[in-house]
Amino acid sequence: MKKLNLGCGKVIKKGWTNVDLQKGRGIDKSFNFTKYPYPFKDNTFEEILLDNVLEHISNPQEVMKELWRISKKGAIIRIIVPYYNSYIAYGDHTHVNFFNEWSLQQALGQSGYLHKKQKEQFEILKMKAVPQRYLKILPKSILNVLKKLFGNVVVILDTEVKVLK
Repeated sequence: MKKLNLGCGKVIKKGWTNVDLQKGRGIDKSFNFTKYPYPFKDNTFEEILLDNVLEHISNPQEVMKELWRISKKGAIIRIIVPYYNSYIAYGDHTHVNFFNEWSLQQALGQSGYLHKKQKEQFEILKMKAVPQRYLKILPKSILNVLKKLFGNVVVILDTEVKVLK
């Protein structure tokens, strides 16, 4: 099973192809994530991880189209991003995008206002808004209200999508 750890940084995963912008020990390939196409063949990977990567890239929809290209049919892509109104999102000056559930759906090409469907299709399997650790005991219904009223209630959006081809 071919797995891609895109934007691995110092988190090197054994059994995965670890790629990053920088070169370093354990990094298999280094390239600019805003230059397309990526240096992989079509239909290569069965699993892709983007852990705190997408918020650093100016055009996330183009990245997702490229990941669709290099993914096999049915591949799973896990996307972890800081929630738009959390201290994690604004605590790093290299972040150029901020995500909530709707903006991530838009990056996946699931905008309700588009007339023409894009060929790169994804099925959202899981989209979980992860709250601060001390708020995890609250029921989901209360968290859904609080996250709209206050910042820093939800800190991470953890999403899994399936590649449809």
